[in-house]
Amino acid sequence: MTALTSPTPIDTSTPRPLKLARMLAPETYTSEAWFQAELREVHYPAWHFACLASTLPESGRFITRRLLNRHVIVIKGQDGVIRAFLNSCRHRGAPLTLAACGTLDKLTCPFHQWTYNTQGELERAPGLGGLLSRNDIPRQSLNLQQLPCEVSHGLVFIHLDPDHTGSLSDFLGNYTSNVARHYRTERMVTVQEKSYSLNTNWKLYVEVDMETLHTNFVHQHSIGSQPVTPVEHSANWFGVFHRHSASPGLLPEKRHLAFPAPEDLSGPACSGTHFCVLLPGFFIVTAPEVMWWIQKTPISATQTQVDVGYAFHEETLERDDFDRIAPLYFQRLDQVIEEDDRITEYQLLGLHNGVRGHYTPVEPVVAHFAELMQQRMGQWIGCYEP
Repeated sequence: MTALTSPTPIDTSTPRPLKLARMLAPETYTSEAWFQAELREVHYPAWHFACLASTLPESGRFITRRLLNRHVIVIKGQDGVIRAFLNSCRHRGAPLTLAACGTLDKLTCPFHQWTYNTQGELERAPGLGGLLSRNDIPRQSLNLQQLPCEVSHGLVFIHLDPDHTGSLSDFLGNYTSNVARHYRTERMVTVQEKSYSLNTNWKLYVEVDMETLHTNFVHQHSIGSQPVTPVEHSANWFGVFHRHSASPGLLPEKRHLAFPAPEDLSGPACSGTHFCVLLPGFFIVTAPEVMWWIQKTPISATQTQVDVGYAFHEETLERDDFDRIAPLYFQRLDQVIEEDDRITEYQLLGLHNGVRGHYTPVEPVVAHFAELMQQRMGQWIGCYEP
């Protein structure tokens, strides 16, 4: 695979106030030429969320993911290390498995039974005969193609360039120190996931996640008013903080039923919720007692893969009332996500007319995201400016 370029440096300052800012040109949400450039400049150079580390508790446990046009398998090895591989046999390229998740002692291709251990090393290769045992073929060229994979505070990320040398820590900047560690995300356990596709542009979904002007209208009954303030950030993330005394993870009339937060939370986790975007399209919400995410991965300019996950701290799962209260969270989270799904598909219909929109003074974070996209896309943005 050809080495991917590094991201263009971006402005990491806190989003600044604005009077009235224009959206990106409408063609940047609908043009396939723009989309292809966006893949090269924004998506392939990035680290991508795969799962929580708690999803892979024992050796041989795996998940598969489709990220952009790559099919990936993430597995915990016999040595306890979580690794990611391209989901392709080194014989004739067939997938090793199409299962979404499971546990395997070995990874065996169903086509010709080439078999790999959980560290991705080839162990059996029908057809090679003595060539394998005599090492006549470089062993490394026969092992599974490994991708960079790192874990930070229980969050597993992968990079789609096998030759990438940059660290996840540098990519995330101060996200883990300013947000994740305060909410004890390393103790979070996924309890529900779903995947589907929408007829919208991925940027529209990022934008709707990062402004609260629409909550009084689109989410009138599921959220209502939700004041937020931008937070200090660096590198490849940005976010807002919602200070509250009642959980935003439940419908307004049911917030008094919220699970208690763990006693060892610290800093901002004791008084509110962070809504953050880890670029390019991983939206993650950390509330004191619950966490959820909506990962937006583009399929085309006008179609987006959406991966949703809900998680609670491991000690919350042990509560006697978990099975009774947890569905109330699912009800609220499902409703809000469905409302955003509908409005982002609806919004794209109008952008096909080529009319350029504006951001209001109460949408500074969305305008900041547009600025980041302009910086990342470099000379491409000039093709779509009047």
